[in-house]
Amino acid sequence: MSLQDAAIATNRFGLGARPGDLKAIAGDPRGWLKAQLTPETALPAPMAALPSTEDDVTTFRRWIVASGLVNSVAAYRDALKPGAPHPGQSMMAPSSAPAGPEPTAADLASPRLIKVGDPDFSVEKSFIAWFGPRYVRSVKARVDVAIDTDRPFFERLVHFWGNHFTVSSAKPATQAMPPSFERDVARRHAMDSFGTMLRASSQHPAMLVYLDNYVSVGPNSLLVQHPMLMPAAFRQQLKGLNENLAREILELHTLGVRSGYTQEDVTNFAKVITGWTIKAEGQADGETGLFHFVGALHEPGPKTIMGQAYSQEGLDQGEAVLRMLARHPATAHFIATKLVRHFVADDPPPWAVEAVAKAFRDTDGDLKAVSAALVDLPEAWGPAPAKVKPPEDYLVSAVRGLGGPRLTGVQLTALFARMGQRPYYAAGPNGWSDIGDDWVGPDPVWKRLEFASAVGQGMANAGLNPLAVGDEILGPGLTPATRDAVARAESPAQGLALLLVSPEFQRR
Repeated sequence: MSLQDAAIATNRFGLGARPGDLKAIAGDPRGWLKAQLTPETALPAPMAALPSTEDDVTTFRRWIVASGLVNSVAAYRDALKPGAPHPGQSMMAPSSAPAGPEPTAADLASPRLIKVGDPDFSVEKSFIAWFGPRYVRSVKARVDVAIDTDRPFFERLVHFWGNHFTVSSAKPATQAMPPSFERDVARRHAMDSFGTMLRASSQHPAMLVYLDNYVSVGPNSLLVQHPMLMPAAFRQQLKGLNENLAREILELHTLGVRSGYTQEDVTNFAKVITGWTIKAEGQADGETGLFHFVGALHEPGPKTIMGQAYSQEGLDQGEAVLRMLARHPATAHFIATKLVRHFVADDPPPWAVEAVAKAFRDTDGDLKAVSAALVDLPEAWGPAPAKVKPPEDYLVSAVRGLGGPRLTGVQLTALFARMGQRPYYAAGPNGWSDIGDDWVGPDPVWKRLEFASAVGQGMANAGLNPLAVGDEILGPGLTPATRDAVARAESPAQGLALLLVSPEFQRR
């Protein structure tokens, strides 16, 4: 029996120990982790209650019209094309009313739909009224699942893959989409092959809109050669080839930078995936209901990427390239590096990376086998915590360890905003950083201290023993220095706060 390995399993691979966890799994911590590497048979209830992907897409369409920002399909597509301003700037607003004040927590939680013509209309307030409640519910669901799960390693992997294939609400057109994208891609395929997940990500409507591929058109496509075949409203919006999705698949999703591809490869790949778009409202089918291949937008003819020619036609051509990328040795190394960095160390040991990359290559990217290879790494079981918890994991581990506090969705969104990591709001397609230095500046540390103090005040009572809590959730990882500081605390509240800001609790 090893309480130390149990503490490592629950904190380094999971989302923090709950009271009783360490003793329960101490007999076989590695087996406990590997037992979690099975597909999810049913969505957790909070996730199942969230809107569908099609609803996410159509809600944004309807907001555009209901808010009076556009009055036609053509204007709607223009609002979503690359470079369109954020709602509240100069986004074709017909009303000259000044922008309203910064939304309050009550505004954010209110389901009231503000429409053009309302006395208090502003684009910002309308946007918050439509999408604020959806975002709050999504964050609450994500956090509740992380707190309550009996499979925290699986949940960490879901979060990892959701961040690897980032779609962000920071782009207005995808405001409502990241939760359903994570559910459809990362959660559904976390134990599939990497190639299956890559295909699901690349064809998901959220990714197609986020990286603008749905408005990309081949320069020699049927539409460009014979523009009168398409309605004028659509001809006006499809301006040309867009390389965003092709570039990010190569750089961020598969091969990684400096892996041998060229700008010509990016351009050719962008041509390969022209025609990958989404269906109009009410015309949905398929896995997520919205992916649609339009042959009239596709660049015809064979194309060469990284020295390999692709003579397939239409959709088959793009899927053939994705299969090549999923199996490429550079992809195995890139994915292994990211996984080892996430779970083991900011500076991944090369031999650990190679062990995980080998599992990737040997199993054709089987993510269950790749995840199990992480568990088998000797470097993952060193007693010294090497990774700083980002704000979301820090909060989740505190609530799991203390049994509370259970915050409302509005409280969670406000707290995450203060701590610098709003779920689903990464600044760019490279997602949230996995490097500790990005989370330990003066302001982030101060925000954690504020959180720890507030939790200590709210959770402590006269009968609570902070040292006993520390033993339950950190086990042998609780250092003598922290033990002494907590023991000398003037009150249980101060003792809990000291425990939550200790280096061993903030790291894993």
